[in-house]
Formats: sequence, C-alpha cells, structure tokens
Amino acid sequence: MWTKDGPQGHESTKIASIAIPYVQGKCLDIGCGTEKIWPPLIGVDNLKDYGGQRPPAVDVVSDGEKLPFFADKSMDGVFSSHFLEHVVDYKSCLQEWWRVIKPGGYLTLYLPHKELYPNIGQEGGNPDHKHDFMPDDILKTMKEVGSWELLENEKRDKGNEYSFFMVFRKKEGKNVHKFKVWERNPEGKKRAFICRFGAIGDQIQASSIIPALKKQGYYITYNTTPKGYEILKHNPHIDEFFIQEENFVPNVQLGPYWQTLAYEKRWDKIINLCESIEAGLLTLPGRLQFDYPLESRQKMFGNVNYLERQHDIAGVPYEFDAKFYATKEEQEWAKKQVKDIDGPVVAWAINGSAHHKVYPWVQVVSSWLITHTTAHVFLLGDEIAGKELELGIMETLKKDGIDTSRIHPMCGKWKMRESLSFVQQVDCVVGPETGMLNAVGMEENVAKVIYLSHSSAENLTKHWKNTVTLEADVAKAPCWPCHRMHYSWDSCFQDETTKSSLCASAIAPKKLFDAIVGSLAMQIVPKSVSKPDAGSKPPEPPLVPPSGTSGVRKAA
Repeated sequence: MWTKDGPQGHESTKIASIAIPYVQGKCLDIGCGTEKIWPPLIGVDNLKDYGGQRPPAVDVVSDGEKLPFFADKSMDGVFSSHFLEHVVDYKSCLQEWWRVIKPGGYLTLYLPHKELYPNIGQEGGNPDHKHDFMPDDILKTMKEVGSWELLENEKRDKGNEYSFFMVFRKKEGKNVHKFKVWERNPEGKKRAFICRFGAIGDQIQASSIIPALKKQGYYITYNTTPKGYEILKHNPHIDEFFIQEENFVPNVQLGPYWQTLAYEKRWDKIINLCESIEAGLLTLPGRLQFDYPLESRQKMFGNVNYLERQHDIAGVPYEFDAKFYATKEEQEWAKKQVKDIDGPVVAWAINGSAHHKVYPWVQVVSSWLITHTTAHVFLLGDEIAGKELELGIMETLKKDGIDTSRIHPMCGKWKMRESLSFVQQVDCVVGPETGMLNAVGMEENVAKVIYLSHSSAENLTKHWKNTVTLEADVAKAPCWPCHRMHYSWDSCFQDETTKSSLCASAIAPKKLFDAIVGSLAMQIVPKSVSKPDAGSKPPEPPLVPPSGTSGVRKAA
C-alpha cells in the first residue's frame, strides 16, 4: 500500500521478476528513466526529468507517445511502468504501442491503482498525473485498440505496492478478446515453480523430479532458457513454461531474482535446481571449493548422486524418471533412420560441452567395430566442434584403409531433438557425460557405454539402466575424478601424446571396444544382433595421436 513516507520510484523493480516471460526478444521499456526493468530491453525516455542529461539506461530519446523510429510489428513486446498516467491522450498512446508489437508479442503495463494511490488533487498525489486508472479503464480502451488475449490482471497491494499489473498478448484477426488470466490455484491445484538453467543433460536430469511433483498434486511451472524449453517442450508433466533468454538476468542479480520470486507468493513450492550440480557438486573456477585438495573434493562430492541431490532439493521420493519425450512424429522419423540397417546400430556422441569430454581413440574403436562386427556407427555431435572432430576421424579411417560405408558422419546434420529421438531407437549409445547419454540413461531397451570425465559413477550413472560405466585408470590419470567444471586447460591435465584430457586418454580403447560388443551381445532387442567373433583380437592402438585429430583437440 502507498504511504506518504514510504519508498517511491523505480516502480518497475517491483514487478521485474514475474514480468520476465513477457519481455523476451526485442522489447521496448517506455519511460524507463534511469533504470530499465532488465538490461536487454531498449530504453525509451524523453529526459525531461534529468536536466537534459542522458542516463545510461536510455537507448532512444523520445516522449514515448509516438514511436517513429520503429516499424509496424517490429517488436516482440512493449513494457511500461508508471508512465501512461502522465499521458493526456493515453488511448492514442496505447494504439501506437500496439502498432509496433508483432502478433504473439506482449504489451505489459504496470500502473498506479486508483484505489491504492492518491488521486489527482489529493495530498501526496503526483501533480503531473493526467489520469487515475482502474484496470477496467485499460481493458475498455484495449478492446478498441486491437485483438488480444489477457494473460495477467492483478491488483498489487502487498508491501509498498499500490499498482496493477496487466499483460496483453497480441492476436491476429478483428475483435478477438480472450481471457486466459493467470490463476493462483488452477483447478484447485497447488503450484510448483522449478528453475533450471543449463545444458541438455541438466534439463534431462531435472525432469526426473516432475512426475513425483505431479503425483503430489502440483501444477508445474518450469523456468528455463529457450534451449531448455526446446528439450522439454513436449514433457507431458509440465503445465507451463517461464522462459528467459540465456543470461537475461545478469549473474550478479540472480540471487536477488530468485529471492524476489520466493517473496511473490505466487507458488506454493519453489524449487531452484540451478547450481545443484554445477557449483554444488562440480566446482566452478573462482569458487572456494574449486581449489580444495583433490582428496577433499573426492570425499565431499564423489559419493553424492546427481539425481538424488535434485530429488532431495525438491522434497520428492527417490522415484527416478529422467526422460526425453520425443513426439510421435519424431519417434517415427527416428525409427525410419534405423529400419533398413542390417546389423546393430551404435550411436556415438563424439563431443560434449567441454574439451575433457572428447575421447582420443574414436577412430580406433570405430575401425575395430567395422572390422570385427557387423555394427553401423553413427557419429553425433554439434556442427562446430563436433563437425571438425568428425572430419578428422573420417580422414584417419580412410587413410588407414578402413571401409567407411558403415560409418555415418552426422555431426551438425540433425537438430538436437532429432539426435535425442534417434538415440532412443538404436541398440547402443556411446559417449561421455553429455546430454545424449542422459537422454537415454533410464531407457531399459537401449544399451549405454559411458566414459566418465569429471564425475564418478556414483554421481552420474548409479540409477541408470542397462549401462556400462567406464572409469579412467587412476594410475594414468591420478586427477580423476576431479569434480571440477573446466573451461580451459588451466585446471585440466592434458595427455602429451593424445593432446586430450588425461581422464579420457586413460580409458583403454580395447576396454571401450569390449564394453560396446558386450552390450550389443547381451541386449534384448527386436532385431537380430550379430555377435562379434569371440576369437578376434583387435590390435592395440598406436602410440601416437591419430592423424587429423590433435588440431581438433585444441579447437575443442
């Protein structure tokens, strides 16, 4: 509520946390003053209250009532806080803002409430105000402005707030006015808010807690980045997404942001899984734990399972259900890729999110699989580091005279969801600690062979099904497992011969080959799997780096 002596100013900060989904992409903050609601927005202000000085937050100098610099339907959204009440012709102003918003974009308004703030002429009122608004005043005007769906319409009177919050999503057509206003308890359900940023594997692991929360009767809101949304968008247990661009909230503001969400009381349960693994169990450079002695890190972090930790944070039972949900169309597409292949299909994730997840002997083990089994090997990875690594592998195989007709280089050719759908349909998935392995970790009908880098088996694969977990030979890699996140070679030991990490180099190719063959021989699958010749003995790997890979290693 408003009080005469209460703090005033920077009103947008009071709504900043819950406005995030509506101010993504290319958005204007009109009347931003000295501080935009969030840094990525385009600040618009007329500077009249700043003596002609231009605050850093102001990107475009304009009165905000007209936006001649911006084309029709050019913006993903317009945000404005405590500005519209200063505009004489506010209806024309709203029409102008609506003009620049794309269909599907948002108009987000935060305005002083007539019943909560001194009206024009009253003591304490703002002498520059031209209107005293009620939400219905805006709603009535917006029906004349265009077609929309109303997503938020909230009276904000807690703490030092004296405003109302409205969000309109622009729709195509004429006179389309729908109401899908946010509810505190939809269908009487409790609300749970899960926050998880991070890579593919992080999202898959986080998905494990969601079915248990649904059993407890929660309506699930999942806060993540567009990349996270892409992975989990078809998870049937998630009711709504709260999406923000990566690094949209600056790192220094993440703590206050999460704290503000808790103060909002919009959710019955808030579960923050960010840094539950990274920083929490895989230490980050610059943090105190990163420089603990190796033995201390192994003792403190090595016996904690990643899934168990996240279930503990969420307060749900150990019923693990980490899963990637492919659509029916994606499943059919993936099945088609393997349908006519004669022999077992091995999908190999050849790179991960960091250099220590690159295995230096992929070409050696692949050549043995081609020579001594009937397997087909699909090389999977991203279109930059993975593609470069793949080119080196294929060049070496051809130079060594290996028939590559059963090696399928697919790095960068498929979208991530296609690759994740594909690995659910193959006989065996091979790779490091990466998203593709996490995506099939709980799949009983898909064999996995994973070679660890910075984690222990207890950390990662304790609850996985049908999995062979390979660990580095600590005599050759005494740093394993390090429980560290690596972004350079500064803290990661490099093998002088292979130019890859010690932990990767210290897993013998023969050991990996035997694990793959064993997984294929034991796996129960609907098609016939040819067992390798038990009498065949693949040669030991060469003692020099395979040609065409050392440069890739540096690039990775």
